Amino acid sequence: MMPEPETTSALFHVAVVMAHPDDAEIYLGGTILAWQQMGARVHIIIATDGAKGGQLPPADLARRRADEARAGADILGASLTLAGHGDGGLSSDMDLVAHLRSILIDLAPDLVVTHAENDYHADHRALASATRAAASFSMPVAFCDTMMGTGFVPTHYVDTSRLADIKSAAILCHVSQDPERFVASATLLSRFRSAQCGQPAGHAEAFRFEPAYPFADIRNLLPPAPGLKPVQARGPV
Repeated sequence: MMPEPETTSALFHVAVVMAHPDDAEIYLGGTILAWQQMGARVHIIIATDGAKGGQLPPADLARRRADEARAGADILGASLTLAGHGDGGLSSDMDLVAHLRSILIDLAPDLVVTHAENDYHADHRALASATRAAASFSMPVAFCDTMMGTGFVPTHYVDTSRLADIKSAAILCHVSQDPERFVASATLLSRFRSAQCGQPAGHAEAFRFEPAYPFADIRNLLPPAPGLKPVQARGPV
């Protein structure tokens, strides 16, 4: 069960744009939960149908992964859009950009979060580029950590220590993906990111923000970082 929301000083809206049905839970499930505690609204957009991520026939797997995505989003307390693009074939072309732009314009979020542009997966990289183009100068875009942090230099950290077990439960909703392996890798990475903030026994998730937006300071849209004042951003140690 998700913890009860804490005080809501200022309601804001976050759009999380991910490539595959389990990506939101793995890469920033703890931060989504922390946003919920802050009183934010979080909407997860899944770009692909996930139909190539397993051994089942593609149509059957797509249906199963859609159900898993709904279950994970329910645990995180987020609403969900399944965009339905083909798994393994995302391209940062005008069709994808236009589709994302229409969704984002309708949602009108205060912050958009997507994959890192140097992530290991081609779908992740294409989606990151398309999301940046779709958001343009209308809304700020932050990038979440890569798998095991490879090639990623954070600018912001979020303390997820109290939420690690719930994040793991959300990842475990994705039964078709052998999710225990992702719980293990996400836990290892969150320990490492927390250690970078001086708390090796905690958990943290990392993000990168490259200001390209008139209101470049996104610290008031992020939950507190480990051991820091809520408004303080921190780079890697």
